[in-house]
Amino acid sequence: MASTTTCTRFTDEYQLFEELGKGAFSVVRRCMKIPTGQEYAAKIINTKKLSARDHQKLEREARICRLLKHPNIVRLHDSISEEGFHYLVFDLVTGGELFEDIVAREYYSEADASHCIQQILESVNHCHLNGIVHRDLKSLHSADPGGCATLPSDGRSPSGPEA
Repeated sequence: MASTTTCTRFTDEYQLFEELGKGAFSVVRRCMKIPTGQEYAAKIINTKKLSARDHQKLEREARICRLLKHPNIVRLHDSISEEGFHYLVFDLVTGGELFEDIVAREYYSEADASHCIQQILESVNHCHLNGIVHRDLKSLHSADPGGCATLPSDGRSPSGPEA
């Protein structure tokens, strides 16, 4: 279950490892929850660089991610605010981008494509049923080589006037 932890320091609960990706205000690193040994991806946002509007976007992203529980959507497990940083702890997706997985194969059958499209459409439908529009479907992930397609954690926005 996703939770918001404000009294716990991130480093008391998690150990950080290598960088997986980087954005303008954040970096994503592999991490491990110390008590369980479970691995995740930590999106580490430098909140010192954020405007008031960016802070609102961050809060909205965490709120949206908590709503969505589907096997083909990267799930938020924890959200921890500390002085100058905010940590969002997501499922660790190791298969790379779906497009790269498709290109790497010599043959991609109609059955494989059908299965992949079904997973994508089911996850997008789940977003829509929760009033969420995913605006970044170009960067889909493959959960593991040849495995499930998953929607990334970013690119989600509420539908309607708030969007």
